[in-house]
Amino acid sequence: MVAPLLLVLAVVLAVPLVRLLIVSMQKYGLDQLIGGREATFVGLQQYGDILASQEFWAALSRTVQFVVVAVGLTVGLGLALAHLLAKVARPVRTFLMLSMVTVWAMPPIIAMPIWRWLIDQRFGVLNYVLFKVGVLPTRTFNWFKEPLTGWMVITAIVVWGALPFVVISLHAALTGVSKDHVEAARLDGAGAWRVFRFVTLPAIRPTLMIVITLSIIWDYRVFAQIWLLRDIGANKDSYYTIGIWSYVESFSNKNFGYGAAIALISVLLLGVLSAVAVRNVLRSSDEESRS
Repeated sequence: MVAPLLLVLAVVLAVPLVRLLIVSMQKYGLDQLIGGREATFVGLQQYGDILASQEFWAALSRTVQFVVVAVGLTVGLGLALAHLLAKVARPVRTFLMLSMVTVWAMPPIIAMPIWRWLIDQRFGVLNYVLFKVGVLPTRTFNWFKEPLTGWMVITAIVVWGALPFVVISLHAALTGVSKDHVEAARLDGAGAWRVFRFVTLPAIRPTLMIVITLSIIWDYRVFAQIWLLRDIGANKDSYYTIGIWSYVESFSNKNFGYGAAIALISVLLLGVLSAVAVRNVLRSSDEESRS
């Protein structure tokens, strides 16, 4: 039963990757795609060009900074909200969890128009409210005129979309923490922070590591939120992550070979990152099972 499954997985995963690898080593554009011309084999030249270009390192730096900030905010806020969720009454908790599931289930392609309307320069409700309370200097404030405020909006939207899964997962983990251990720690004179540090955190560490790992992978792959919002203002190049850059080279510049090489480098980076994260998850689970 295992062999057919492995065969299907190998075909589904390996065939696209092998095709991507072949294209990444060719000069492959529209002439080759629809013109039927023979692609020129260039070997690793495009990989060398990418690694030598300033655009790659700028896009990689931008991607890493975004992932670090987004994952930090998601996990930090998620942990705080999971704690609060455990302290509210059951009907309120049920309502909040249903609301979060609704947010989690909403596709980005539907959520983005709502957010664009909220921050619209002429009719945006968020702009109107923030201007009235004195946060914004003008009601027609363009969040995407400057990269910093543009990335603040994108990060807020990504964190908003990821919080439901994180909160519900951590809330489930918190309900499994032994009340006897918590009570014993308090009887020994431990404060709230020490109870969390030495009792709660070790108990939820495996779930926390899984949440962090998945958040890193998801935020690294964020595409729709950036792509659908970056055209609001100027400085579109300031929103190039590795994924956006690969898409622009492939489908805007019609340089499919170069775009494929960027995508493969991105896959390799994400593979290394995922391997390290999964190793930490397994190590954390082993430590938890031994304790």
